[in-house]
Amino acid sequence: MQSISQVKTLMQKTLMVLEEDLRSLRPGRASADLVGTLPVAAYGGTMPLNQVAAISANDQGQLIVQPWDKTVMGAAETAIRNSQLGFSVVNEGPQLRLSVPPLSLERRQEFVKIVGQKGEAARIQLRQARADAIQEATREKTAGTIREDDLNRLTKDLNELIDDFNRQVKALVDAKEKELLTV
Repeated sequence: MQSISQVKTLMQKTLMVLEEDLRSLRPGRASADLVGTLPVAAYGGTMPLNQVAAISANDQGQLIVQPWDKTVMGAAETAIRNSQLGFSVVNEGPQLRLSVPPLSLERRQEFVKIVGQKGEAARIQLRQARADAIQEATREKTAGTIREDDLNRLTKDLNELIDDFNRQVKALVDAKEKELLTV
């Protein structure tokens, strides 16, 4: 039988993945998270941009990408241009300067829909983790290895746990939506 702590660990991982996904959504200001995971063809394979370059934001709301190895400059520039994130890229020799375009209201609303979808996907994963644990406990009850009281207690504890995690997901989604809609 899966313990509550095992299910809680799975749910925490789901929450962390959601936080990462939401962080990568563009809030209209420069952040290294916007391009950090872009795949760059480097060293005979593909690597995330943040593993081949330093990425920073300047005071003008631009991103500065400085590859550690100058041989990947072209590949980094190509990856950014092909990403369809809408950045204007200026190659300044040792670094790339990315201008982050302002978001239109419709683009912001599209991002809000995406945030909602990501939140719902996280809630589905949480429910699946709960269902798997309950199903496993039910099989064990049928086999006679646990009692009915233990199954009921586990079900009650899992329902409380998922309620707590659903509140956390809602808080993350609401905060991101507010951030995206703030002009």
